[in-house]
Amino acid sequence: MASKSSAVVELTTREPRHWSDDRARIRLYSGAAVFIALVVLGAWAYRRYAVSPPTIGPIGLDFLPFWGASHFVLQGHALDAYNIDVMFRAQLAAEPWASQMGGVMPWLYPPVMMILLAPVALLPFTYAYAVYAAVGFALYYAALRRTAPWRDARLAIVGFPGVLLVIVAGQIALYTTALAGFSLALLRKRPVWAGVLAGLLFVKPHIAILFPLAFLCARAWRALAACVATVVATTVLAAVVFGPDVYPTFLHATTFARQSIVDGTAQIARVPTIFVMMKMLGAPLVVSAVVHGIVALGAVAVMIDFWRRPTAFALRAATLLCATALVSPYLYDYDLAILALVVAWYVRDGLSRGWLRGEREWLVVLWLTPSFGLFGVLHIGFQFMPLIPLLTLAMLWRRRRCLAHVPDSADTSNARGARPAILACHRPSGAPAYTRS
Repeated sequence: MASKSSAVVELTTREPRHWSDDRARIRLYSGAAVFIALVVLGAWAYRRYAVSPPTIGPIGLDFLPFWGASHFVLQGHALDAYNIDVMFRAQLAAEPWASQMGGVMPWLYPPVMMILLAPVALLPFTYAYAVYAAVGFALYYAALRRTAPWRDARLAIVGFPGVLLVIVAGQIALYTTALAGFSLALLRKRPVWAGVLAGLLFVKPHIAILFPLAFLCARAWRALAACVATVVATTVLAAVVFGPDVYPTFLHATTFARQSIVDGTAQIARVPTIFVMMKMLGAPLVVSAVVHGIVALGAVAVMIDFWRRPTAFALRAATLLCATALVSPYLYDYDLAILALVVAWYVRDGLSRGWLRGEREWLVVLWLTPSFGLFGVLHIGFQFMPLIPLLTLAMLWRRRRCLAHVPDSADTSNARGARPAILACHRPSGAPAYTRS
């Protein structure tokens, strides 16, 4: 195997100091993002609670279906959660502002989710959401710190725009990001627990679907077995608790989600998928579906290749998460909270093995991506967001090809002051294509 000092990759010794090497600057930018988030939340609270009558709804309105599902479970009528009309009346009773939203918020989650959420409606909506958001943020932060343990990452984790988006919306994405993050962080040393967490991630199947495939490609048999067992066990448990009719009812309800994307009745500016991008460009339904399918299959093929062949684990993890953002046609901008993990794993590999030109600048774009739906797509009328994870996948492919000879290392000491190398991509014909993790 070629050594790191060979001519395979040339260290550019005369490069000027890169902006990302300035730790104070990183803290300043991250702190500015945290400050902006606090200003947004403060302004929202002012318009909601200090102005009479309120000029804005409460934070976390998307939490209403979660609270409503818990309400029906506690009342002994769990299947009513999938009845759109009944659910809407429960939401109005919990938060009258729901009548001003101009649409409905159905319950579209698998039945096991109602077991996990059962205690939520023991509290009024506002207090329940405060607890729910606080716990979700704590789990998200813990998972990201497990992935990015260096000190300067703390403010960047908190200031990540996806966090503010999820908290304002009232969605579950901080929990799913935490499950995905812990699953990948534990996979090499605690594969059974990694599999269990990946199985629990199936509360959002389109986020979890590639995890068992990745385990299979990596021959992580214990993780795969634990994942499958968790999915089977939770599926059976929900059928026992709520009765066998719960699954036909759930599947019928999911047609609403599919139809809302096909008809364009969803907030498509906030649906960052190739399918919606093509629809916004005026493509017919079939063409949109075919193009999305081709991109999704390509992303899955790249992920399979990364996990089947020897590759640095950080790149495997980033590729799995990046492909996840490209597979499903039903994905909202708040689901892109998982991009925080892509950035963290990418940075982890960069600090360990050096950087290629343009990578750190691109990671800034990736870090900002969840905010582009509201502040970009909504105004220009073009859904460009799925192009960002697609280009990130291409950069991961380039990185593996260019740095195949550089040993994978868990050392992240560069984060504590040492300056990482800037590398040039020049692989000679005799270099091995891959290095084992």
